Amino acid sequence: MRHILQGFTMHFDGLDFGIDTEEVTLPLPTPVTQEYRGGGMDLGLNLAMAALEALEPTIKLAGHNPDILRKMALGPGQTRRITFRGAFLTETSGSYVPHVCVIEGAPNAGSRDTWQRGEKSGLEFMMNTVKYMRYDVADETIHEISAWPAKRVIDGIDQLRDINRALGY
Repeated sequence: MRHILQGFTMHFDGLDFGIDTEEVTLPLPTPVTQEYRGGGMDLGLNLAMAALEALEPTIKLAGHNPDILRKMALGPGQTRRITFRGAFLTETSGSYVPHVCVIEGAPNAGSRDTWQRGEKSGLEFMMNTVKYMRYDVADETIHEISAWPAKRVIDGIDQLRDINRALGY
């Protein structure tokens, strides 16, 4: 069953900036790995550790919306919530399925396009210090990740449950 993106929007602190949003690169949870070669092993193994790589989405805007610029370069510990909503066509049934990604982090790193008369100019920014991410398809949560309290739910299974129990959480 194929899910083909037909349209999307972005809500930043609850305001709809879909008309300004040109492109979004959403992160995928990626385990931190460490190479292991024990006892003369010829083949090295990249073993997954109990940690994930930093989640850093990138957003490309068509324009220089001052309401978005005001939310950039926050001080330490300050975050914003962005919700991305996509309408995906299910090719086999012809129905539309919502994909929703909620990310809380700091919109800090970015760049601006060159200003040139008669040409479109926008800006691009990354969110770093991502503390929370949830990705839902229809009414099902696919990923839910939180830095604190530590949580990593993948396909309904809490990957950190036993570690958190051992630590008394």
